[in-house]
Amino acid sequence: MTEKISRHLLNTVNTFSDEKIGVIVYLSRKNALNGFEIVKEYPFINAVGVKIAAHELNRLASFKAVKFVTSSSKVFALSCGDDENETSVFQNRFSMTGKGVGIAILDTGVSPHIDFCLPENRLSVFKDIVSGNPDFYDDNGHGTFVAGVAAGNGVTSAGEFSGVARRASVIGVKVIGADGEGSAFDVLDGMQWIVDNKDEIGVKVCCMSFGATPTDNSDPLRRGAEVLVREGITVVVASGNEGINALKTPAISPLVLSVGAIKNDDKVAEFTSRGLAFGRRKPEVYARGVDVVSVAANSTYRKMSGTSVSAPYVAGACCLLLEKYPSAPPWRIKEMILSSSKVTPDGFFALNLNK
Repeated sequence: MTEKISRHLLNTVNTFSDEKIGVIVYLSRKNALNGFEIVKEYPFINAVGVKIAAHELNRLASFKAVKFVTSSSKVFALSCGDDENETSVFQNRFSMTGKGVGIAILDTGVSPHIDFCLPENRLSVFKDIVSGNPDFYDDNGHGTFVAGVAAGNGVTSAGEFSGVARRASVIGVKVIGADGEGSAFDVLDGMQWIVDNKDEIGVKVCCMSFGATPTDNSDPLRRGAEVLVREGITVVVASGNEGINALKTPAISPLVLSVGAIKNDDKVAEFTSRGLAFGRRKPEVYARGVDVVSVAANSTYRKMSGTSVSAPYVAGACCLLLEKYPSAPPWRIKEMILSSSKVTPDGFFALNLNK
């Protein structure tokens, strides 16, 4: 039955061990796993999350309704920390503001910072997959920073540190813990919540500034992101911070907009994960990602680098386009971002907000 088990999973666990592991199981029908601990259900990708002893993998795969078993990968927020170099600042001088467009930030949470709450409260809905808290919060700060790049209005700094879509509605989905780590279990749960509630919460753009090591062609994070796109949501994903041939999932998906980082001289940041995925060059577009200033969860502003920073620039730009073209499908938004991009000095394509 090993043909129904991910090679990545078989290579990373001892199948004779009693060690408890988390796996994603694709099923041909519901309620088909009697005797196993199902901890999550993901009908949007026809799968469930299961906690299982490693030595039971083959028995699990033997169930007729089991189509494939793969890993519940660790997920990491994709920032490179702060430093003291020259600051990169974005100032939105455009007439479009993202008003009326909902952007979901799947991350460590979003803090109720003044830049989201005044002069109008744009914090729309919060879903805490990790701990179940009902109110907006962020015990890490990464998600708040990302939200600020995409949709902060800079009111605390008199507009100096505004985000791209300064009047977009912010939907916070906490899928990553205080330590900046999470699991595919929780990320898929967050994606499922978005699919189930997309019309009610008005989400049009989803920003994912995290990544995991891709598992195989059945990678669940890639599949989940692709369902969001098919549901009419433009999905923007950070490519990763580990250099050449180290792309992360779900940035590998052909359907999402994957984003790399450029420095203040418009050259690609060396840490950007890049390479080929499914025969396509990834990431497709680059944006500022070194020494960027944005909202801090527990103070005013902070500085950060990484493709985590670059992705919300592009996600914010998608909000601006959707304000102007509210019926545009994700493929059209992606096409507009790419067709208006500029060529960097080293031959890549960078977000061009002046076109």
